[in-house]
Amino acid sequence: MYGFDHGVWMLGGWIVMLALWLLPFVLLFVSIKVFFERFKAGTDKSALEILELAYASGKIGREEFLRKRDDLQARSSGDLP
Repeated sequence: MYGFDHGVWMLGGWIVMLALWLLPFVLLFVSIKVFFERFKAGTDKSALEILELAYASGKIGREEFLRKRDDLQARSSGDLP
């Protein structure tokens, strides 16, 4: 009878204990990763895309859009210091 009481741990109970200890850490890691991926998803736009959205929504005029677009393109090509 004594053997049946502790026999479960000898037959794989250590796997259950390992899972119980690792599961919270794995869940924490996955939740942090998902949170930061969602947070980063909104910041993938380039400056030119943001400028185009501002122009399309009417926040800036055509002349300002063209001036800023030319400035951004000059910076990306290395013409400006």
